[in-house]
Amino acid sequence: MADTGYEILIADDNETNLWLLREQLSQWTEGVVLASDGREAWNLLDQHRFGLVFLDMNMPFLSGLDLIGRLRASAGPNCRTPVVAVTAHAQESQRIQALAAGFNDYLVKPIRLARLQEIVARWRVEPAGGAEYYAQQLLRKTQENRQLSQSLAGKLFAELPAHLAEIEGFLGDSATRQAWEVVHKLHGTFCFFDFGDCLAVTESLEQALLTNQLEQAGRHFEALKQKSAWLLRHQAAVLHSLATKAADANPPPSARG
Repeated sequence: MADTGYEILIADDNETNLWLLREQLSQWTEGVVLASDGREAWNLLDQHRFGLVFLDMNMPFLSGLDLIGRLRASAGPNCRTPVVAVTAHAQESQRIQALAAGFNDYLVKPIRLARLQEIVARWRVEPAGGAEYYAQQLLRKTQENRQLSQSLAGKLFAELPAHLAEIEGFLGDSATRQAWEVVHKLHGTFCFFDFGDCLAVTESLEQALLTNQLEQAGRHFEALKQKSAWLLRHQAAVLHSLATKAADANPPPSARG
């Protein structure tokens, strides 16, 4: 189901590309805003906060690189918003250039839906479905075992702040190997729970640390912190959802037909 409260900006001077990407994104949000050139995109970015931004690299008036430079240097509402570079060029050197300039991710045309879904999951702070999503994934993994699911969730909530503090400390000391080891452990946890959004971020953070790309690792860690903060703020809702979903799946004998 599409979310009505999550807005995404797409900027591209090609009308067909705008339409196609809007249609693909519409399954995750009804709040897709379009800009047909770099100048229009900048006016929107300067005035309105978006959850995620897709910028074509080659647009009139202001290119994607021009826009990301302005955006990261500004104090506006989207100075830290995740921004994805959209391009027809698949060369690794151009991907590296885009990430170094301040983009968070890189999307090559023609756009595959699976790749787009991965990007949305990675950079969206609140998952589609909210707390119920995490409860549903846990119950599926434990075969509807409510007690085990609650125990696993409680363990994650208790340990997550310490893991984040360790990663932040190692990143601050440029100790990429030690940071990778903690991230790898956390990645294994999210993999077991099948928390797709958290899994996508930890995978990207692992890769950045393995290749010693500290600036990129910092952006991925910021996304992980935001997702983790949301999860920790809503831990009571996750636990409540675990209890109610498990109860719905296993009604008492008197409630059964």
